[in-house]
Amino acid sequence: MRTSNEMATLAGRSGNEAAGVDSRAFGSVETMRPIQSFLSKRDFWYLQKLRRECAAIEGGVFPLLSHLIRAKLQDAHILNPTEEAGSVATLGSRVTYSIRGTEPQSRTLFDYGFAHDQGGIPIKTFLGVTLLGMKVGQTVPLLNASGTTEPLELVAIPWQVEAKT
Repeated sequence: MRTSNEMATLAGRSGNEAAGVDSRAFGSVETMRPIQSFLSKRDFWYLQKLRRECAAIEGGVFPLLSHLIRAKLQDAHILNPTEEAGSVATLGSRVTYSIRGTEPQSRTLFDYGFAHDQGGIPIKTFLGVTLLGMKVGQTVPLLNASGTTEPLELVAIPWQVEAKT
């Protein structure tokens, strides 16, 4: 397994230096910990798969995204089937969020099966990974590729794919 600094170095050697990640950005993930999230078993499994995919790509923001996902998985609370998931953002949920206190926006968290032109948030982004597992009313740091953060609040979940009836 490579260290964070080795991964950042590899990102710079990938031929895509413009999208390379500064090794200091990896420290930003550690300062965000513990990353409080509440994941369904399905979302936990999906993030494990996504982390492996991102770790296999040596360029751009993927090493940093993999590092963020690993930290999120290590700190996550896994929801039992009997726990209510209605107030937790899960894959396929419609979420309303605000970045830096701006006007809230509503989008759907999606993976591969959702058209990009339908106004969704790909899970393979810092925003998607961060929103997944958040509870309504929760505010957490949203990491970006430069390693800086800004506040992200989950305002509401208008539609929940895993909500109990």
